[in-house]
Order: sequence, then structure tokens, then C-alpha cells
Amino acid sequence: MDIYTNAQRAYLLLEDGSVVKGYSVGAKHDVFGELVFNTSVVGFQQLLTDPANENNLLVDTFPMLGNYGVVENEDDLSAAHARAVIVRDWCPTPSNYKMTGRIDEWMERKDIVGLFGVDTRALTRKLRDHGVQKAMITHKEITEENKAELLEAIRAYDCVAPYWKEKNEMEITPVSDRKVVVMDLGARADVVSALNARGFSTIVVPSTMSAEEMLSHEPEAIVICGGYSGKADLSKELDTIAELQKSGKAILGIGLGHQLMGILAGGKIEKMKAGHRGANCPVTALESGRTFVSTQNHGDIVVDVDPAKATVTHINANDKTCEGLSYKEFNGMSVQFIPECELGRRNFDGVYEAFMNMIEK
Repeated sequence: MDIYTNAQRAYLLLEDGSVVKGYSVGAKHDVFGELVFNTSVVGFQQLLTDPANENNLLVDTFPMLGNYGVVENEDDLSAAHARAVIVRDWCPTPSNYKMTGRIDEWMERKDIVGLFGVDTRALTRKLRDHGVQKAMITHKEITEENKAELLEAIRAYDCVAPYWKEKNEMEITPVSDRKVVVMDLGARADVVSALNARGFSTIVVPSTMSAEEMLSHEPEAIVICGGYSGKADLSKELDTIAELQKSGKAILGIGLGHQLMGILAGGKIEKMKAGHRGANCPVTALESGRTFVSTQNHGDIVVDVDPAKATVTHINANDKTCEGLSYKEFNGMSVQFIPECELGRRNFDGVYEAFMNMIEK
């Protein structure tokens, strides 16, 4: 099958005025977002539904997308997804005994725009060297007559509000009498699965719920998990987390949860040039000196925490940025990377095991 036969032309226009030509796959509407790159080789279905990519036009550095198809019910979240993906090629003839469909069909159902036939290596180098930037994918030809107007629209574009700001319902997964409350700031499905696998029932609650109401469920611990916040006002969430820290419960922050806990420990959030996005990011645990490979998907980091309130436990082995904190004023820890959810020998980072130990104290 020739994927270029009858393929519709589409264009990527960057905020700096660069134009990249390609072909359309998936949804067929114009879309704006922040153009970023991810170095993961597998897991594209989970990556495109990771809540952390809610505002992103995602450049996939691996040269082919969709070669093992998609599997129903293996999304990281059904309520949020990347706004678009840019790839060199997509595979129309996938092979996988578990697959239930092709990537192009799945992207149409998820309303994810795709652009293929692109030199993603050159695009990645641009973002790596000059930083992420706003961009759009359009199915209209870009000409000298309309380019200025389109660039004005890109520069005026403001990031979307995170879906979880409007979420009001709880999601309960019963496993045992032991309960963990998950404060949903864009919680990933694998975090819930990891807690369930370790014998805990999970109660995923909206960020609008008060600390008092969260604690009324009598959980043994709290997990604060998320990835994307846009420019949303997070003052209420910060107040709620501050109240939870007074409860005496063990608290684990992941992703955006780590960043908000870092702010409460006197730190600041700093935007990165290109971000950490990939499944091959080395992290060093400072206490043991051991370095392991982690999965990450973020564009912001915590800096300048108050050493009287928190201790840095993990750093990125490449750029030495903060990847984990341990807190001195309450029973808590947080990590910027995505903890490995598997039980047993494949679980290299030990985050959930450390959290279980905190609960038992």
C-alpha cells in the first residue's frame, strides 16, 4: 500500500516563520499548540494519550509510527491527548497479535491530527538547539499572501486549559480495604494500575475537592499526580496540598504534583529550553549513587527549593536538574519522572517501593 497515494497535503508553520511540508494522516482539521519532540521508540499509543501532551504538537524522533498497531483500552487516558503528531512515516500494515486497529483509524477516532513525510531529524535539531515554540498544522497551502495572517494567529494562540480543571467526578477502583486517594491533576492510568497491583484500592478525586473531603475517605496515603497545567490558576490546588501535608498521611507527588509540592517547599518552576521527553532519560539517585533510565514527559523543572524544607533525592544525569525531593516537614516524597509501574526486577527506580515503606511507618 502506497501511503502517499491520494494523501492530502498539509503544512507545519512554526512561530519563527519556518514552513514544513508533509501529508495528512488522522484527523483533518487545523490545529495550534506547542511544538515539542519525544525520543521514545515504542509506546506511541500511551504517549499520544498522556495528559502531559494535552497542548502539544508532538515530533516523534523515531522514523516510523504505528508499526505494531493500536490496542483497545491501552490508552494512558481517554479524556486527554496530544493535539497532533509529526512523523517521517506511518505504517499502514501493522503486525501485532494483540492489535485491534491501525494508527490512522485510531487517530481519527481520537481527533488527533497527523503530519507525515517530514524530515523529523532536522525538525528535532531545530527544537533542540533553539527551544520549543508555538506552531500550527494547516491543510491550506501557505502562501506569501496568507503567511503573515497565520503567523499572527500562532503568536496570539494561548495554550488550552487542562481538562482536569473541569472534572467533577470520582473514579473508584476497589481492590482491598486499604485505600489511596489520587488527586487528579491529569493522572495517568499506569499510576492507578501500579497502586492497584500493590494491593490498594484507589479513589481518583477531582482537584476541586477539598482536603477535608479527600481525607473523609480515610485513605492510608495520598498521591498527587499530573502532567499539564497550561496557564491555569493553581492557587486552590496549592492550598489543598498544603492542607493535605498537615494530615500525617504519606504523600507521593508525580509530575505536576512534584512541581506543586516543590513550590510549597520554597521552590520555583522554571521552563526548560527543550524539555525532557522520552523513555531513555538517565536519573541518578543521590543517596545510592545509582543511575537508572527513566521515562519522562515534561517541559518545566523545580529549582531553588528551601533546604530546610526539602532535600533533593534525584537529579538528571545529563543536565543535573532536580528529579526528586524528600520533604522534612511531613511524610512525603515526589519525583518529576514517571515511576516504573511493573512489580519485581524490572522496577528499577524503586519509587513505589519507597512510598510503600513510607505508608508502613
